Amino acid sequence: MKQHYQTLTRRTLLQSGAGLLATGALADVSPQVVRFGMLADIHHNRMPDAQARLEAFLEAASPRQLDFLIQLGDFCDGYSPQLTSEQKRFVATWQEIRTPRYNVLGNHEMDHGSKRQIMGVLEMPRNYYSFDVRGIHFVVLDCMHVLQEGKTIDYLEGNYFKHTEDEINHVDPEQLEWLAGDLKSTNKPTIVFTHPCINGFWYQGAEKTRANVRGLFSQVNREAGWNKVAACFSGHHHVDDFSQFGGVNYFLVNSASYFWVGEQYGSLAKYRDPLFTFVTIDAGGRITLEGKESVFLHPTPSELHFPEATHLTASIEPRNVTFAPRLRP
Repeated sequence: MKQHYQTLTRRTLLQSGAGLLATGALADVSPQVVRFGMLADIHHNRMPDAQARLEAFLEAASPRQLDFLIQLGDFCDGYSPQLTSEQKRFVATWQEIRTPRYNVLGNHEMDHGSKRQIMGVLEMPRNYYSFDVRGIHFVVLDCMHVLQEGKTIDYLEGNYFKHTEDEINHVDPEQLEWLAGDLKSTNKPTIVFTHPCINGFWYQGAEKTRANVRGLFSQVNREAGWNKVAACFSGHHHVDDFSQFGGVNYFLVNSASYFWVGEQYGSLAKYRDPLFTFVTIDAGGRITLEGKESVFLHPTPSELHFPEATHLTASIEPRNVTFAPRLRP
């Protein structure tokens, strides 16, 4: 059964084990700690001040001792083959940082081109991949496929706009096979990054085309007997949310810029300040996510009478969760 946990205030951090194993497994906390910065859905080309928002994230990251930075997709709303000077500046701001950086493909990166094109711009060798940092294994997935006549095809030139919700945001069979092998080959706690959610939230059915991925995560944890897939971080939906399923902590990371309320409500409900977060993960079984608060600029979703306004926040809530690690012999 899917379990949802109420968003908490800064005064009370969420403390909840995804425990497949008995509590007490945390007694042996690992000295292997990884720290990284993360932002999602900044939307250069759509958000007028995306450059300033990215610079604010990098400025906040600069004094910290971080192992890497990652953006969870929709870094831009598609670039034509010949980048403008403004687009070149935005990309260079990201690429010139000294801290290792990683990218997740979002849907809007392919609004005006191909995956290969934007991967070249972002210097991405692969659209899905994994890497290790000390005692933790990290996986980046590409969920940007259309299911068309029984076959999965890449997002290209905004083709996903022409398809239904049941046909978009799929993971192709080849990648799913690779993922199963990758998870089997590691004995480290694993953290996954995707653009769209893998577990559900208040928007019912948002995760349905990735049910096979969620099922694989749960199966891996059952077979391992511990929370091998410890967490999954996703963007795309421009909301802040947390849930658990099958021993996995699922985090939805809010947009750095706005919530899309739709053209009939004015399109963008903008956040005054950029949103991003910094995460600390201990291989011994603890995940800490820093919070960040802003406010909606006027008119707010409530002032626009947006039907789901009560679900929306211009914030990323702080969270402190645990997972059952692999017990040492």
